[in-house]
Amino acid sequence: MKKLITMLLISLITSACDSPQRNRIINNMGTNGLEQPQGGSTTNPWGQPTTSGSTSGSTSGSTSGTTTGGTDPQKPAGFETCDLDPKHYASVIGYMGICQSTIDETSVAVNSTITDTNRTCLIPTFKDQSGSSTYLGQPQCFAPQQGVVTMGKLYKTRSGFGQYPINGLMVMKERSLGAYFTCMDAYVTFSHPQCPYGSKTNAYCDKMARDLMNLKCNNFKMDNPYLDLRLKQ
Repeated sequence: MKKLITMLLISLITSACDSPQRNRIINNMGTNGLEQPQGGSTTNPWGQPTTSGSTSGSTSGSTSGTTTGGTDPQKPAGFETCDLDPKHYASVIGYMGICQSTIDETSVAVNSTITDTNRTCLIPTFKDQSGSSTYLGQPQCFAPQQGVVTMGKLYKTRSGFGQYPINGLMVMKERSLGAYFTCMDAYVTFSHPQCPYGSKTNAYCDKMARDLMNLKCNNFKMDNPYLDLRLKQ
């Protein structure tokens, strides 16, 4: 389990066996991070339409607005039918709308209902039919702005998992990442005098390592708001 993240939706405690990968937080909101486009507003976060011949109606991620041919001309390719209604909620994170491009699985759009200088982070995951999720890459972080769409690119950086589709997201505040990493890294970094080879020494050591991970993950869940979302089937 490379030092970022492997987790289960229900328990957050089942571990993988590969060594942890160090995470790399994107500090600049440029091409490698998440960024806010120009022209957003609380009524139409994608920006105002730029062409005439429009008809009245409602658009995704807005309470009212104008559309041209049934779509907002400001929406990028792959997001024409994007639903950005803020239906996901966690304390501190607030209500949030998230959708994924239909033509590029690494591209997402986020509509936040709060403005916060404390950054929110997205971690790409693969969710199987049972609801279990496995991280696929490093977190990407941004400072949310109320009613403004944030465009983001996710990265599949986890070795050996490039074939899995990005169909889920873990969302949390940047300050929660340390506790999250501690939870996810507890099994592979386990050490004990009776376990010279760590969790792999024997069944007894394996159980001790899993018990420690359970404790660390429960601490994370109790103290840190987060969202574990499925983007698509």
